[in-house]
Amino acid sequence: PVVLARWAEFDPKGAGDYLVTLTDRNGRDRAMRYIVAAWVDKNADTARQWVLALPPGYHHTSAVQGYISALARRSPEDALAFVKSLPPDGRTDNAFQTVFGAWASSDPRAASLRALDLPKNANRDSALRAVASSWAQANPAEAFAWAKDIPESISQRDTMQKVLGIWASADAAGAKAATLALPEGDLRNRSVNTLISATAAGNPDGAKQLLEQLPEGSARNAGMRLLVETMSYYDAKGAGEFVATVQDARTRNDMSRQVGTQWARQDLQGSIAWAESLDEEAKHGAFGGIAYVWGQQDPKAALDYYTKHNMITEEGVMLTQTLQGWAQNDPREALNWVKGMAEGKLKDRAFANVIGTVADSDPRAATAMIALLPPESQAAAAVSLAARWAYRDPGAAAQWTASLPEGDAKTKAALNIVESWTGRDVGGTTAWLTKLTPGQTRDAAVGQFAKQVTEIDPAGAAAWAATIGDAGKRDGSVERIYRYWVARDQKGATEFIASTPAISAKLKQKILAPR
Repeated sequence: PVVLARWAEFDPKGAGDYLVTLTDRNGRDRAMRYIVAAWVDKNADTARQWVLALPPGYHHTSAVQGYISALARRSPEDALAFVKSLPPDGRTDNAFQTVFGAWASSDPRAASLRALDLPKNANRDSALRAVASSWAQANPAEAFAWAKDIPESISQRDTMQKVLGIWASADAAGAKAATLALPEGDLRNRSVNTLISATAAGNPDGAKQLLEQLPEGSARNAGMRLLVETMSYYDAKGAGEFVATVQDARTRNDMSRQVGTQWARQDLQGSIAWAESLDEEAKHGAFGGIAYVWGQQDPKAALDYYTKHNMITEEGVMLTQTLQGWAQNDPREALNWVKGMAEGKLKDRAFANVIGTVADSDPRAATAMIALLPPESQAAAAVSLAARWAYRDPGAAAQWTASLPEGDAKTKAALNIVESWTGRDVGGTTAWLTKLTPGQTRDAAVGQFAKQVTEIDPAGAAAWAATIGDAGKRDGSVERIYRYWVARDQKGATEFIASTPAISAKLKQKILAPR
């Protein structure tokens, strides 16, 4: 980057052309920013031509981002015009943020007016947040006054919270005074909560005093949750002491879980002692938060404790969290412990949890582990494995699923495959579907696929639905697609129903009969 930056000062094109020949990614982004910035200083037009001529890919994206950033510092209007000239898929995600952040650092009022003139969409919201952030660092009082005058309530609220978060870190008293001067209502309550979140780490007592400014009910409960969430990272013991004073049982229980999680990471034994001092409901929440950390450090002791104190319930929170930590470190020992559980749904869920956790890192090892399970627990574990594996490698998960014996486990696993795979690779999904043997699993998988692609390709969805073997399910799937399709293309939808021999005469009569 240093060499290329110097080169770019007298020959930016030569430096840029050399950079795009490199395959080593180390320092490449920084070098691209240096080169494009130097080029913009020399000749912004030729820099733009070079950037836009780069083929699609990593270099093009990095160069466009660098060009926008450099041009925004020189001429934000020109930078905005450049961003608008790009196709939506050719812009970097933070293009508007980059332009308006740079603009507001030199002329926040002009930037704020221009941001408000943008069409009301996500780009405008990004621009407003960028103006708020930059302006608040220089003059938070002015930025806050501007944000209050934004006409749209959601944009106003979000922008004000952005300013307050920055203001509170530099001048908590000023931010507090401005917030408490707001009229009572939802906007004031949200602003107070922003201050609580921003100040709880450095001034927990001040944050607690702010709670008194919130009315009883949901607003104060939300404020307490924010206070505890922040405090628990920096002072879990203090957060735990505060939780004990909370009157609302549901809020206290939710916060006990948050504190338990953070306290266990800092001091496992201290968190256990604190949890034991709570009432039964809050204790359950606290141990639910402690379970994952305890499961990583001493899972057998954790599960023995939970069993002794009747904390392993149908909802399975303690069991799931503890086994997750254990399975990451020693999955076979975790499986052996589960084998000793009483037969039932909880045991099946425990096996599925262990297998699913292993699948996150080594799905093929997880498939081998399924064979070690009791036959009655293998189905739930197979479904869990397919769901986790499909997220990482749907093709491999699909191939394994196809090898399972026909039945509910295979069907549910196939549904997970289709749900995960379709959004990423429709072609790959359809290629797999064509290879499935006719039967329960194929019918369910095809029905799920047709449902997912209906909005983007109703004709294709209907054609697939028409191949479902079960007549009742086939009619139901086709009718559902037709109801969507006919509202957008009546002729195409009706012609399909009239011409396909796959659906029943009863459904054709229902759809095509004169009204």
